[in-house]
This record gives sequence, C-alpha cells and structure tokens, in this order.
Amino acid sequence: METAADFQLPRVLFEDERILAVDKPSGVPSHSLSQSSGVSSSATPSVEARLKAARGDRSVWLLHRLDTGTSGVLLFAKDESTYNTMREKFRARAIHKEYRAWSEGRPEATLSLPAEITDPLAHHPKSKKRMIVLPEGKNLRHRGKPLAAHTRILAIGPAVWEGKPVTEIRVQIITGVMHQIRVHLKSVGYPLVGDPIYGPRDTGEAPPRFSRLGLHAERISFELDGFLYQIEAPLPK
Repeated sequence: METAADFQLPRVLFEDERILAVDKPSGVPSHSLSQSSGVSSSATPSVEARLKAARGDRSVWLLHRLDTGTSGVLLFAKDESTYNTMREKFRARAIHKEYRAWSEGRPEATLSLPAEITDPLAHHPKSKKRMIVLPEGKNLRHRGKPLAAHTRILAIGPAVWEGKPVTEIRVQIITGVMHQIRVHLKSVGYPLVGDPIYGPRDTGEAPPRFSRLGLHAERISFELDGFLYQIEAPLPK
C-alpha cells in the first residue's frame, strides 16, 4: 500500500503535449491549499506542488481535485488554453469519472442498479470539513446555497479490504461537489471504510480498522480536439 511517506513524484499514467495524468497516492493532498482532511500542505507537499517544483511553476495547471485520502487519476493541463477548455468541459459535465469505493455497509437486495442519488449537498452549519445531504422535504440547517449533486451507483458486490470483508461499489459521478461520493453513499447506508469524517467512529480503545480511505478514482474519459481520452489508474497494492 502506497503511503505519503513513500511518495516523491507521482507516477505518470498518461502524457501528451496538452494533458498530464498522474496516479495520486492516498494521504497526499491534490492542491497546495487542500486542508479538507486535516493534512497540512507544509507537512505533506501536494501533488501540484511537487509537479510544479519538478517541472516549473507554469508548466502544469491542476484541473480538478481528489480528497486527500482518495487515490487515483488526477488531471493537469500543460498550457493555459487547454486548462480553459478542460475547465469548461468540467463545468458542462462532459468529463466521465468512475470510482471504486469500499464500505462496511451490506448490499441492499432491493436496490435497482444503476441507482441514482440526486439529493443536493450543502456545507455543515458548524464544520468547514463536513458536507450534509439535503433530502427533499427536510429543512436542515446548512451554510451557503444547496449544491446540485448526482451520483450513480453502477455495481455492488462483496470484496475484501485489508483482510476484512467489505462491500465494493462502482460509482460514476455526474457532478463534482466536495466529498460527494462519501456523503451520498453514507446517505444510502454505505459509509466508506477508513473515512475519518463520515465513516464509523473509532473509539480510541483499539487501532483503526482500516489504514486509509476506501475510495479510488479509477477512470476518467473525455473528448478533446477530436480525440477520445480514457485514462485509468490501477488499484493500489
């Protein structure tokens, strides 16, 4: 299992004259200012910072973010024009993103797949690190405006994570709201393993059950200048 301590430069998954895709390890922030999981950018330099240090400050533009605990495909543009074009594709929801998630929840036999979760999300009224689901018909306190969020569950099945039986879930996200997969899956009974914010709380009386967050950005695909890009990150060891 790759850890932040083992991380120097990210493994390059794909590169051409416009796009750079790297394999982000769990435990390393995507962005220099990412504090969502309580990992200091000074203690653990981000993927973005390491690439800019190695390649030059204006040689890569980060196109999206993964939570600090999430591993997998992370995209960068290699020039400002590509950055602007790709950011517009993200806004237009023209980027196809698939993840694998692992939960201690048990498969729901009555869940019809693919299952759509479309409840909006919002910032927790008291915590900057948490998001909440806003189910229809419930008036829950929150900060800021509700954010449209759309998660699609593609498949659910048994698996093993760090020697323990879990449920593996294949997920596609249509939108890209902070902590979207983690919050949406918990709302339907599938809190992710190793999640320090939304998963089962550790009591402090025993070691944590899992060493990292059970979420991996497995595949991103998109069209750019007539070419179809499909980039995959293999599962960590």
